[in-house]
Amino acid sequence: MRKRVGVFAIVMIICMFVTLLPVAAQGGAEKKEQLTIGVVIPYQIGWFAAFHQGFSVVAENENVKLVWQFHEYSPDKETTAIQNLITMGVDAINVTSATPESAEYSCRLANEAGIPIQVTESGVAPGAGKPFADIDFNWYETYQQVAKELRAAESGDLNVLFLQGFLGSPPVMQGIKGFEDAVAVTPGLSLAAPPQDGQYATEPSLNITKGMVQGGLKFNVAIGASQEITEGIIQGLKEEKVNLDDVVIISVNGGPQDVVNLQDGEIDYCVSQPVGLHGMICAQNLINSMTGRTYQTKTYSPIVWTTRDNWKEQLIPWEMDASWLPLVDEFVRTGKYNASLRP
Repeated sequence: MRKRVGVFAIVMIICMFVTLLPVAAQGGAEKKEQLTIGVVIPYQIGWFAAFHQGFSVVAENENVKLVWQFHEYSPDKETTAIQNLITMGVDAINVTSATPESAEYSCRLANEAGIPIQVTESGVAPGAGKPFADIDFNWYETYQQVAKELRAAESGDLNVLFLQGFLGSPPVMQGIKGFEDAVAVTPGLSLAAPPQDGQYATEPSLNITKGMVQGGLKFNVAIGASQEITEGIIQGLKEEKVNLDDVVIISVNGGPQDVVNLQDGEIDYCVSQPVGLHGMICAQNLINSMTGRTYQTKTYSPIVWTTRDNWKEQLIPWEMDASWLPLVDEFVRTGKYNASLRP
């Protein structure tokens, strides 16, 4: 009798253990290991401060840890940043590269380490290194659109002073090509001088503008490739006593300084490039790829052409918050900007 009771007790214990296994497994599945993503950008000021902020909004919502590295547009520092992240053992990498060549090398290093890598605003030179996703603004088409909108809005011959960012960086090369190609087929539109290196900064752009005016360059349109460059153009024209009504001023940015200049009536047209939203899109796309959700392998973040008359309604702010998440989710699923979801 004791023997039978003992066997019965053992069988019961085994049954209870087997019954509890799914519960234990389910409880274990609920505890997800936190993802760690390494993000490499040039620095955390201006444009990239807004990118940082937007990326962080999504990471916080998804409970993802971020590790930031900076390269100051130096390929060597970019390589060091990627190597640091690989050594740290991050789960994935997002890189905005200094050059297309450094982007390819960063991808190669990540590929060899078995770490997924996404490039943003980089362009990738031919080579063995490949990203799993490329999220960017369409810089070529952006400046094609600038030329077309400018020609449609303004009459007469238009001679353009064009101040770009760091010459040789991927967005700058693509943007210059887009604008020059448009100029070549657009009647009455010409470059007054070769594109200038404004270094995404106000002081060099101010000095270039003043030098052009002092040198007698004839132009009636000035395009700044960032809010800082556009501010330098405006201040340079003022210091040289040029009436701003005599120059059509276009900023390709839409940042906080552009908003001030739009309010003051010192910018005629502005391309809204919502870099905070772009940062959110990049973060959500990368996280979706790591968590089995739909993501894009190649897409362009949205831009909006705005004027003095409609910028208050049309311009997308740089500062982002969680209210933009539904729009970002839809964009990452479809690759399309749905303005109706704008908060």
